[in-house]
Amino acid sequence: MEAITELHDNIMFYLVIILFGVAWIIISIKRNYLINKSPISNKYLNHGKCVPIQKYFNVNYLINQKRLYSSEKKELSPVKKYYNAFLMKKMIISENKGKSGIYMITNIITGNIYVGQSTDLSKRFIKYFCHSYIKSKESLIISRALIKYGYSNFSVYILEYCDKSHLIQREQYYLDKLNPEYNILRSMKIAGSSRGYKHSQDSKDKTSKALKGIYIGIKSPLYGKTHTEETKKKMSLQKKGINNPLYGRTHNDKTKEIIRNKAINKKHSIETIEKMSKSHGNPVNIYEKFNSEGFKLIGTFFSARRAAKLLCMSGSTVIKYMNSGEVFKDRYKFSRRTLK
Repeated sequence: MEAITELHDNIMFYLVIILFGVAWIIISIKRNYLINKSPISNKYLNHGKCVPIQKYFNVNYLINQKRLYSSEKKELSPVKKYYNAFLMKKMIISENKGKSGIYMITNIITGNIYVGQSTDLSKRFIKYFCHSYIKSKESLIISRALIKYGYSNFSVYILEYCDKSHLIQREQYYLDKLNPEYNILRSMKIAGSSRGYKHSQDSKDKTSKALKGIYIGIKSPLYGKTHTEETKKKMSLQKKGINNPLYGRTHNDKTKEIIRNKAINKKHSIETIEKMSKSHGNPVNIYEKFNSEGFKLIGTFFSARRAAKLLCMSGSTVIKYMNSGEVFKDRYKFSRRTLK
């Protein structure tokens, strides 16, 4: 009985350890692959999801689904086919290193596509496979789709390799032919640019409202930074002469009236006025002569006009004595710098 009891206790001890170990593993898996915690990694694994991959592997099927005219149903023959972007990531990057061409990214689930071009396809796909990069580009439809569905639900086709000088022309050809859903400009798809597209006023107002008050203070990209003199000089040269957006232009009377009304109705805060005075004013230190201590600082002012009010004199007189270094009425001395 003692031996049986001891065996029972030992077995229970190890069973408890195994129970805690299995529970820890299950909790870790659930925490790491929960949809709301790690959506991208969860999409890679496709837990329990049946995806009709074979249906979309045929590129010609995609073309026919677009309902093109009979004259346009020319077969596409991609030079490279990668049926699973996640599993074939290394191959996509290595086989396209230093090559320029046109590519197509296809959503295996929905059949929606994206057409793009790059002077170096390898570098472009490295960016696509970088989570932080596509998160920073969530304004693009293709980026949001990659985040939502996961890389394993996308296939990549290299439609053709071509010279860098022909990229825009060839991209425009495929944009017109395939009419891809993931390209931003639906109504007017123009290769290499968004020229010709105009946002509606409603869209502009929504964008302005969404971004208002976000990139200020410490969130501003220039917070705590100052441009060097060399950078300022380059910025000045870039906006000089014909490069200036207002070069050769003049405001019409209506615009001048709007600017004038804004200036009249605009009121600066006391803090802003002081900053403006400090920035654009003529700083003056006033020293008074004491027999025992010599000249002693009695006031510092942002401008000669404010300094003059203290002594009931004109600002021009203050500037005159400050420039000459003479003592006013044998009692007051003016200086831009603090005297030792």
